[in-house]
Parts: sequence; structure tokens; C-alpha cells
Amino acid sequence: MKTRIIAQCAAALAALCMSAAAMALPLAQFEGQYTLVSSTTEPDSSWRYTKGRIAIKKLDDRHVSILHACEWMKSPKEVCSQRYVAQWRSGAIYLQDRNTWHERMAFEPAARRLTVLTQGVDGTLRRDVYEATTAPLTDKALVRRMKREQDAVDDLIDEPAFGEFGKWEYRKNRIEVAR
Repeated sequence: MKTRIIAQCAAALAALCMSAAAMALPLAQFEGQYTLVSSTTEPDSSWRYTKGRIAIKKLDDRHVSILHACEWMKSPKEVCSQRYVAQWRSGAIYLQDRNTWHERMAFEPAARRLTVLTQGVDGTLRRDVYEATTAPLTDKALVRRMKREQDAVDDLIDEPAFGEFGKWEYRKNRIEVAR
């Protein structure tokens, strides 16, 4: 009887450990550097990027920062960068609710590919595809823009003007993860 209870407890503990490891896997796979491989719009327009880079970094056990530096096709000297925070919970990754109503993200772990869909105010839909890279970021404009976004995230952590990112809402914008 004792042996059976011990075996059941061991099996339950093993299942719990495996499920915890499985839950942590997508967030860990999500981290890294991604470079723009395509930027298209529907209908066709110049509201797209000629180059771009995304850096995803762990903030804590449940949160990552998503830093984006880019260059606009039509006006390459204009500011083109964003920063987001995403949260891992209930087996999914959610983008912050604040200022992300017009964007959707999808991640393919097997291909290490991130797709960002952005709805323009004019009804245009932009589709930006990024693939993982290990190449260092050398483009001076993108390096400068990425540094500005990293500084903003550092300020967000050190002096949270909008409250601590752990207390933000992460409910409306789920990042789709291909299984």
C-alpha cells in the first residue's frame, strides 16, 4: 500500500515537473534577436519597413521585454521604434494591453520566426516577418534606436511611471504560438 502511494506521488510530482518545464519552454524559446526578412502591406503601400530588428529579453520569470528598431521605407530618417512587455501565464504569452489594440503577433518556435500584423488607421494591414539571428546588430541607425528603447525599458523598471509592469493588464492580446 505504501509503495503504491509513493509511486503515485512520484508520478504526480514527475508530471508536475514536466508540465512546469513545458510551460517555461515557449517563453525561453521566445527570447533572442530577430531580423526583418519581409515587410508587406495590403493593399500595397509604402507604409512598411526596409530594415528592422527585434530583441526579446527576459525581465523576470513571467515577463519579457520586446524591443523593436526599424527603418521606414518612405522616410528612413524618421523615428521608428517601439517597446512592449509580454507576460507568460496560463500556458500562453500575452502582450501588454496598453497601446497594442492594433497589433497582433505570432511566433513559430520550430522556425524561430516572429510575425507582426499591424492595422493602420486607413485600413491598411502591414505584415512584418522576422527570423532569429545570431549576427550582431551593426546598422548605426538601428543600434541607436534599439539603445533608446532599451533605455526606456530600463527607466520603466527603475521608475515605473505607468506602474510596475507586473501589475499591468495582459488580457486582450495573446501572442499566437504555433505548436
